[in-house]
Amino acid sequence: MDKELQELFSLPTKLQVAADINGVKVYSSDKLKASFIKTFQKTGRGKFIANQIEDIVKSGDIVPCYLSKGILKFVAHRLFGKSNKSIAGLFHPEMRKVFVLIDNNINIFGTGSSDLLVSTTIHECMHLLAAKQRKRFLSIFKPILLKYYTEVFSDIFQINGQINPKSVQKIYEFISYFEYSKTYVINKRLTDYYKLLEKEFQDKSKLDSNEFRQILTEYIVCLKLVLSQWNVFIKNIRRFTRIIGPLYDGYRTAFGKRNDYTTPIQELIYPSEIASVYSEMFTSDGLIKQAFKALA
Repeated sequence: MDKELQELFSLPTKLQVAADINGVKVYSSDKLKASFIKTFQKTGRGKFIANQIEDIVKSGDIVPCYLSKGILKFVAHRLFGKSNKSIAGLFHPEMRKVFVLIDNNINIFGTGSSDLLVSTTIHECMHLLAAKQRKRFLSIFKPILLKYYTEVFSDIFQINGQINPKSVQKIYEFISYFEYSKTYVINKRLTDYYKLLEKEFQDKSKLDSNEFRQILTEYIVCLKLVLSQWNVFIKNIRRFTRIIGPLYDGYRTAFGKRNDYTTPIQELIYPSEIASVYSEMFTSDGLIKQAFKALA
């Protein structure tokens, strides 16, 4: 049997409603949670944080769950279901919980892909930490946030020479409020962001004033659409290649690896996305261990 298919999960019996996610009920049980924890205890990629995972599951911040309550529905979902098939897990910002969708990670015989479950959980827990403990998150991941955003901003705004790390830190701390706080006024926040970027980068850019303001305006418009008109953004995504391209390249230049896990967009407004992708690139990195100790 393939090494990825290691853990046998219980069939979805004796399940209780765990949550209602935007009108979609998900189901869990003590047996399912125990199997989920065992996956981390037995899997090489998850063993080093197994104790913390157990604590976080028991606290309710990680919810392993099924989309289907009964066995017949479960089998039908695996054989015929099309909705949510590509989603392995998600972080719900309002509930501040991570939901790992077990029936999207196992084959029709009930065998789970351990690596997928572990990497999905670790990825989503970076968002959880950023939402629940913003200052702790920013402290732990300062080295990688500085590396990534230095590369991205240097590329987008064509910076001449080395960017001052204090400028980069000031900027990513500013945008971290987009995922931490839900009380901001978008237009006011983006206006302040425009002014901050202009102040920190215009004098250091190789671009002339008109070119700099043009790319800066494009950058802010891109953010506005991502934050408030996602469908419009997707329809016009090709217009923003000068913004999206550096988000891709930033991982390779900062960490020496391509991002083969996600489509970089969230990085514009969610610094935790960099930590999430980094956690999949370097699962056993000490920063990941620190993050889970903070969550447990």
